[in-house]
Amino acid sequence: MPNAYAVLQDGNVVVEFWTGQVTHAELLAHERRHLSDPSIQAGASVLVDAERAHFGTTAEQVKDLVSLYGQIIGRLKIGRKALLVNRETYDRALILIREVEGYGVRGIIFNSLDIACIWLGLDIDMVRGQLQALKAQLEQADSAVVRRTT
Repeated sequence: MPNAYAVLQDGNVVVEFWTGQVTHAELLAHERRHLSDPSIQAGASVLVDAERAHFGTTAEQVKDLVSLYGQIIGRLKIGRKALLVNRETYDRALILIREVEGYGVRGIIFNSLDIACIWLGLDIDMVRGQLQALKAQLEQADSAVVRRTT
């Protein structure tokens, strides 16, 4: 899968890193896993760095993603969500942010990691370090797959 995430600060913070081509099925699988992760606490702040990702989800399919939030109403753990996305993904991310607000999730799309961290009240150095660790984790996993196939 083209992403990794870490649950930090006793489950109150989630940092996600996405890269490469992401299919709609991969995105749905991630959200199902993420939304049901028992280590995430109610009201958690989520920072998503997806600037290097290219999503195969259409604007219409964003509704499939949003419906997952509706399925866990009353148990939804996400309080605030900051998204960093590329221009290609911006319109779909905007739809997502607007739709999940109906489930009590406050979200904003940012073009600066620093500003996203300020909005979430997160230490920028901690977040940068965690994003680097997640990127290295994905690179290591990709490298292991290449070794197994050659």
